[in-house]
Amino acid sequence: MPYLRSMKLRSEWQHTRHGESRVAQLPKELETGLDPPRIAKLLGESLRQRFQQSGLPDAARAFDQSCAEVNSVQKQLVKVLREVAHPDIGVITKVRSANDSLLRSMTSRTQQIDDLLGRLEKQVWAIWLPVVASAALALGFVLGTWFANVRQGTSEASSAAQSQQMAMPEPPAQQVVPQRNAKHH
Repeated sequence: MPYLRSMKLRSEWQHTRHGESRVAQLPKELETGLDPPRIAKLLGESLRQRFQQSGLPDAARAFDQSCAEVNSVQKQLVKVLREVAHPDIGVITKVRSANDSLLRSMTSRTQQIDDLLGRLEKQVWAIWLPVVASAALALGFVLGTWFANVRQGTSEASSAAQSQQMAMPEPPAQQVVPQRNAKHH
């Protein structure tokens, strides 16, 4: 058995030695068998194809276009806001000026209306009130005269009717004789 054992050990030792020599030569074999520039080129092409298939380039172009549009809109908005807020020609200044002008115009119109109402009041007191009072007096006089004439005419007519009634005798009253209804039984 010692012989077998020695053979076994020898075989293992040769096998180990052969493995060690293979391991020592492995980087050279790998380098020649694998060809790193070719592998790098294949990996790069594969990555490029995957990148194209992922849709990221199209998304990047769309994003770039959106950013350009947003930038353009932002520039326009800033321009409009500057015009609105400009202290000399801005919308706020124009609105303030229009409001001031409207206020002045309304104040002027209010003063004109007050003046007109003052003149109208003077005319009413000076002209129309005496005219209306005179017309009311004349109307009262005419109506009073007419009413007095109508009343006097009514009293004369009633006195004449009473004197006629006294002068005229009353006709004799007719006697009505009741008649019997004859009923047949």
